[in-house]
Amino acid sequence: MEHLIVHKSGHLKQTVNFSEESLEFFDRRSTISWRHTFFDHYEEASVILDFSGRVLSINPAFGKMFDCTQKELLGKPLIFPFKNLQQEFYKMVQSVLNGEKIVYQQLLRRRKNEDQMFPAKLTISPVFSSEEDIKGILVIIKDQTEIDEYKTLIELQNETLETEENLLLDITKHIDELIILFDLEKNKIIYTSPAFERKLDLNLVDLYNKPSLLRKRFDIEKPKQLLHFFKCTNSGHRTLEFKATDLRKNKLRWFLFEITPILEMDGTVKRHISILRDITELKEKNNQIKQLDQLGAIGQMAAGIAHEIKNPLTTIKGFVQLLSEQAKSEYSDIILSELERIEFIMGEILLLAKPQTNISFKKENLNKIILEVMSFMHPEATIHDVVLNRNLAPIPAVSCEAKQIKQVLINIIKNAIEAMPHGGNIRIKTYYSEGFIRMNIIDTGKGISKERLQRLREPFYTDKEKGTGLGLMICYKLIEDHHGTLHFTSEEGKGTCVHIKLPVAT
Repeated sequence: MEHLIVHKSGHLKQTVNFSEESLEFFDRRSTISWRHTFFDHYEEASVILDFSGRVLSINPAFGKMFDCTQKELLGKPLIFPFKNLQQEFYKMVQSVLNGEKIVYQQLLRRRKNEDQMFPAKLTISPVFSSEEDIKGILVIIKDQTEIDEYKTLIELQNETLETEENLLLDITKHIDELIILFDLEKNKIIYTSPAFERKLDLNLVDLYNKPSLLRKRFDIEKPKQLLHFFKCTNSGHRTLEFKATDLRKNKLRWFLFEITPILEMDGTVKRHISILRDITELKEKNNQIKQLDQLGAIGQMAAGIAHEIKNPLTTIKGFVQLLSEQAKSEYSDIILSELERIEFIMGEILLLAKPQTNISFKKENLNKIILEVMSFMHPEATIHDVVLNRNLAPIPAVSCEAKQIKQVLINIIKNAIEAMPHGGNIRIKTYYSEGFIRMNIIDTGKGISKERLQRLREPFYTDKEKGTGLGLMICYKLIEDHHGTLHFTSEEGKGTCVHIKLPVAT
């Protein structure tokens, strides 16, 4: 055999006779001794080459990987796996002669199908004799196919996880529910959905640092019960309804709190996910449904009572008038006054009871109706030292029954005048917004308490000495018959605003 001396430049410098030394080092006895040691039992494919690239020995793993035997390859150049490395081989030899160990990533070829290539990691190191002379080159080949597949799989999983995380963030970013991830051990909010900023006008960074901002923003009805519900370590799913006053807007709001605990492996609860829903609108609708049910019940009752009372009432009134003309009793006027009051109450009940089948809706100018009502109410307002003002913007026509809208306005203005026994101001404002005509009737009276505001739609609820408690119910009903809405806002000692919204005529 010839020993090739290769410089760093890669050029062949000289050759020496190496056959005797190599045969002496790799004789059959030495090879058998080597094969019974680590080399033969090593799991990775390994081959020992001389400095010309000829095979001195292979292990069984190499034979299995490339479908060959040592007998076939012994003394022959190992070309088939390394065709693409031939030009690099002598540089590798030079590095090995310098005692270096080389790790190389490369595509190798199978023997039977040379077009079939696979990714491999090559570890190339020198083989030393007992005298510590370099006698050959050891090449260890590790098939990277499975590792690369795992890497690809991990990359795909990471991409999937990233996509899922982005999708989850997109979902939580755009839904209206308020989501909180809370750490019970650290007593700290870990995550809140962006809806907190959008729905409650709270800065998320401030909320993370100071959860107490929620308590400052809302006057919660039962704060201790809510705190216990939130910090409870119970492993069961739970819900709680509570109401709170938005101090910034001075508005009562209802919330549904839903908590789902996150269980650890040992069954303990260290974190939980909370979903907070604003159900104020739902509660208001439920209250409206209850009030409509009450109206229906009153209507059924009134329809029956009306037929029973109307005729005898007319008869009694007639005879009292005859008696008063004959007897001239001092009580006759009182009796007639009370009979007329009964007739008035019956009229209001019947208005609620009977469906308005003969209503004739026409396109009307709401500003014109308001001016007519203000002219009609002006004498009564003057008597009570109340000034009527207006701020009427140009608005489209509404489809309505003018008499009924006048009845609503007269009722509301009368209530406002009565709320200002020492005089004051009433201002009526109109404007157009989002397809609706909006009208605000604002007074400077004594205002309405929160308790009374919630009960304004209840039948027969009134604080007036001679009131029936049906006037506002009739107003609500008439506006709803016009497919509009009516609601009150008020602050005690500062006045009340009645908000009316009616659709534009089509």
